Amino acid sequence: MKRTLFCLFSIISLFSCTSTGYKIEGVIEDPLLNGQTVFIKERINRVWIPIDSVKIENGIFSFKGVCDSARIAYLDCELPSGEKIRQAFVFENGNIMVKIDSASFIFSGTPQNDLLQTYLNEKKLFYINSEAFYNANNDSNQTKEQKAAFAAEMEKLSKEEVGIDLKYALANVNTIVGTHIFMSSFYAMSIAEKESVISQMNDDTKKIKRIQEIIADIEIEKKTTKGQLFTDIKLPSLTGDSLALSSLVGKTDYVLVDFWASWCAPCIQSLPEMKELYNINKGKRLEILGVSLDDNEEAWKSAIAKHDLTWKHISDLQGWKCKGAKLYAVNSIPATVLIDKSGKIVGRNMSIGEIESVIEKSTEKR
Repeated sequence: MKRTLFCLFSIISLFSCTSTGYKIEGVIEDPLLNGQTVFIKERINRVWIPIDSVKIENGIFSFKGVCDSARIAYLDCELPSGEKIRQAFVFENGNIMVKIDSASFIFSGTPQNDLLQTYLNEKKLFYINSEAFYNANNDSNQTKEQKAAFAAEMEKLSKEEVGIDLKYALANVNTIVGTHIFMSSFYAMSIAEKESVISQMNDDTKKIKRIQEIIADIEIEKKTTKGQLFTDIKLPSLTGDSLALSSLVGKTDYVLVDFWASWCAPCIQSLPEMKELYNINKGKRLEILGVSLDDNEEAWKSAIAKHDLTWKHISDLQGWKCKGAKLYAVNSIPATVLIDKSGKIVGRNMSIGEIESVIEKSTEKR
């Protein structure tokens, strides 16, 4: 009798371990993906940590195991073209289904992954519509008025995207998905929008290290927002000598602080407009101070030479740990701060059109 009970208990225990584990089953649409490797990875302190990997065979792949705690992880796969696709999902116990299409992973199976996929689907539709608008309306031959109207519409689209992120973060606060969405998108939100989410967080969510960092950054951002006096930055210049922002403020009508990096594609894409702004207004009207988040001196200097960036440049080559970026709570680049002659901050992350308008109005008042 005891032996029978022991065996029955063992079977139940084994079944319990299996049922509380995870099974990630994937299928592919493109047969060329057969033989490719799919990875599960985590990102900790901006470093990718591999958890497991498996090869795609006969159009399918599968992971099995036990997850000690539910958390955000990523599936990662290299396409035959050499391009990589990577997608966040909730790494948790349960049955998770994945489909790989030509450019993304699609998850389903557990409530949190269903929720995350719903959010991603809405963002994907937004990106498709935004790209269509951009391609249909972006024209280098536009008049000044047309450029201003185009910039205004793009600004509306940016606010619409923030609205999507804010909606899901607020509706799902204190969940893995809601917290992930907030931590991935907070940098585009206003101080009030960020604080609206944080105000709904419980103590456990507020104890998350990244959330604590965001809360601390909000206080820094409040000190460096529109209407506040600028905070000085002093870092090595291209020659190795220290150059301070304070040595530039007051010498021209405006100083534009541009946080960028040679490895940042959107930063590089914005350079032609930045150069045009500088070439038209340099001198009494405008000075630009580039604050680089590079960590490689050669890459930093080469990018400046390659793109012929003739304004002032500084960097401590500390990457995201850049002291200048921390003084202004910069969490994404490109990022800008416009400072007037008196040292007051006129605005942060303004469009080139908005900056031009401010400069022109100032000139008209003379």
